[in-house]
Amino acid sequence: MEINTNNIVLIGMPGCGKSSIGLLIGQLLNLPFYDLDSYIEETEQTNITALFQRGEDYFRQIETKAVRDIYHKTSIVISTGGGIVTRDENMTLLRQTGTIFYIDRPIEMILNSSDLTTRPLLADNSHKIYTLYNERKHLYEEYCHFSIVNDQSLEIAAEKIINIIKSTNQNTVT
Repeated sequence: MEINTNNIVLIGMPGCGKSSIGLLIGQLLNLPFYDLDSYIEETEQTNITALFQRGEDYFRQIETKAVRDIYHKTSIVISTGGGIVTRDENMTLLRQTGTIFYIDRPIEMILNSSDLTTRPLLADNSHKIYTLYNERKHLYEEYCHFSIVNDQSLEIAAEKIINIIKSTNQNTVT
C-alpha cells in the first residue's frame, strides 16, 4: 500500500470526532487545519444545511470542488464531512497527497455525545445514523490507510494518529 504522508486526512461518520481530533493534531504538530465543512461554508458564504436544501447531489458537487481546492496543499490536516467517501473522485484526490485515517467511533457513543440535529442527513431522525453507518462503513474501511478507534478520548485518538505518522515517516525511503 502506497502511503503519502504529506497531509493527514480524517474520514468517518458524523459525530465521530474528526474536526476535534484534526484540530488537536494540527495544534500538536503545528500544522494548518482545514475543516472541509467550514471551508465550504466560508467559500459558499452559507451553511451546510442551506446547501443540502438544494439537494444532496448539489452539496456533493460543492464538496468535491472544495476537495479540489485544498487536496494539493502540503503539510496540512484535513477533516472531511461524513459523506466524503460517497464520491470516489474525492478519495482519489485526497489519497494523492495524504494519509487517510478512518475515525471509527461506536454509534452508541456518537448518539450519546453528539448533537446530530445540526447534521442535514440526521436532523429529523438521529437514528438514521445506523443506516448511514451500514451504507458507508465499507467505504471508510476501503479508502483508509489506517483505522483509529475513538472510544476513549480525543487526545488519545490524536496521539494514535501522530504516532502512526511519525513511525511511517521514519520508515519512508526517499
